[in-house]
Amino acid sequence: MRPVTLRSRDADATRAVLDEAVRVHGEVHAEPPFRGVPYYADDRFRDRLAVASRQPGFSLLAAEDGDETAGYLYGFALPGHTRWWSPLKDVLPAETTEETGARTVFIQEIMVRAPWRGRGIARTLHDEFLRSRGEERGLMCVEPGNEPARSAYLRWGWTPVATTAFTPAGPVFDCLLKPLRRVRV
Repeated sequence: MRPVTLRSRDADATRAVLDEAVRVHGEVHAEPPFRGVPYYADDRFRDRLAVASRQPGFSLLAAEDGDETAGYLYGFALPGHTRWWSPLKDVLPAETTEETGARTVFIQEIMVRAPWRGRGIARTLHDEFLRSRGEERGLMCVEPGNEPARSAYLRWGWTPVATTAFTPAGPVFDCLLKPLRRVRV
């Protein structure tokens, strides 16, 4: 097995590969436990990715194996005026939810296609994406029953802090935080 090539894309370059990203997402999420869940429908993913690509600090990282896409990770910096923390099902202290625009990078999606799973590609995408960031901490969400992803994130240093649902009828997610940089005082 040859190693994958990582390719970083900004918002404009991501819009150019939007259809491919939707295709990969659809393939990954056609499997249980995602299959048939409206939140994971292709049109909703297309909308989420389009909105994300307009956020400050947006970046998409692709893992490519020759001319095939093995997987994607994308995220962005939470702006200082974000409402991201408001739909939480848990109450967190203000010092946890305060944002500056440079404090938190939100990893919105990590996905690896089945033929490339078990090769460390998700971890490679994760590590390279976070290495390229300047924020103080990372934020991501995972469904509690999404194994082995949830277990992997916990092994990689993420800590559950709350739960949320992004839509009223959508799935519930564990919100995870991970320190990235030491804050200078």
